[in-house]
Amino acid sequence: MSSLVDIGRENMLYKRGSVPFFKTYPGMRVPRPLIIRPHRQDSTNRDIAAETLALTKMNWNSTQFDGASPITLQAARRLGRILKHIPQGFDVQSDYRHFI
Repeated sequence: MSSLVDIGRENMLYKRGSVPFFKTYPGMRVPRPLIIRPHRQDSTNRDIAAETLALTKMNWNSTQFDGASPITLQAARRLGRILKHIPQGFDVQSDYRHFI
């Protein structure tokens, strides 16, 4: 289960928590929340947190069912780690499908 702590304009979303099926917390460390600070808010805090939480579950290339950050951020970080090794002036394919 995850938890949302509403602190005004910001929210703390705990993506990992106790898993009823396992009857325990699956992590080895103290859970760290994801801070959500909407720039423009068209939805409720709960809706934004639900969408963010859904993105943490979308890494289908992994057996981990509760990712630490949304897949969009994970993919961007991994791509950055690859692209930093490409020399300047080299033409890079920018289409996402080339990196999956």
